[in-house]
Amino acid sequence: MDKIYSRKRLNLPKLNISIFNKSNVPNKNEIYKILKILIIMLIAIITMNKMIEAITPIMDKQCKTNAKMIATKISNEQATVVMSNYDYDDLCNIIKDSNRKYCNDKCKCNNSK
Repeated sequence: MDKIYSRKRLNLPKLNISIFNKSNVPNKNEIYKILKILIIMLIAIITMNKMIEAITPIMDKQCKTNAKMIATKISNEQATVVMSNYDYDDLCNIIKDSNRKYCNDKCKCNNSK
């Protein structure tokens, strides 16, 4: 039968419940096993911390962008609902003199001379 996944597994040393031998002096092999496990755990914690620090600003920026997008969408929908009650003539009233040079408006368009 062919192997689908053939990566070697990480072999962690097995620890007995009693770390110290009967004379209450730790064995060198047991100390090496404990030290090896602690170093692996320390590397894993530091790696996880750095990954979280790298991802956090990206997630914050994405959340702010999504919030702005939702606010803009709601604002546009409400503006459309309110403006559906008005015509263009209600919004802008232009008065010109007899020479058609003076523009008096309520919608603050450019005054032409």
